[in-house]
Amino acid sequence: MPSNNGYSGGSVTYEFGLDPIGEKVPVTGGGSVVLFSAHFSGGGSGTLDRLAILRYGADGRIVNLLPYVGVTNQSDRAVWQIATVSNFPILVTADFDWAEGETHFSEHRYVVKAYKFDPEKDRYLEALSYETSKKYPGLDEVDRIDVLNAERAQILKQIETPSQTMR
Repeated sequence: MPSNNGYSGGSVTYEFGLDPIGEKVPVTGGGSVVLFSAHFSGGGSGTLDRLAILRYGADGRIVNLLPYVGVTNQSDRAVWQIATVSNFPILVTADFDWAEGETHFSEHRYVVKAYKFDPEKDRYLEALSYETSKKYPGLDEVDRIDVLNAERAQILKQIETPSQTMR
């Protein structure tokens, strides 16, 4: 995974490369992409995963179709196939919003984002972003963060709306 100079807005450079995982994901109508993730840890209780959706470009090089997407170990993520929205898989993430007075692994509200393929731009764009109105259990209470199942109806309602603007 290439480092992400500039994303952090300072002299910090996150180097990803721990626990690389690639998963082949079908594209409706034929073909596939690869959901790739790599891990960064600074040695503390928090970690960061960088996500990429990869495919071969016309020149034979591997191309990342996603903008920068990084999620912590307090996140939930999924790839959904929604043929009525896109032939390409949709990446959905939920990452915690650490508010004042909360501890790292306590209950949090989550920022839910969905990334949808834009055929005109030949890449994924952020299709929606919102903060949950409800707090969900953190890793103090559960072994795995599970936000997207509970938020699925809200996400689908927003992402299936034709007037939804991609950024």
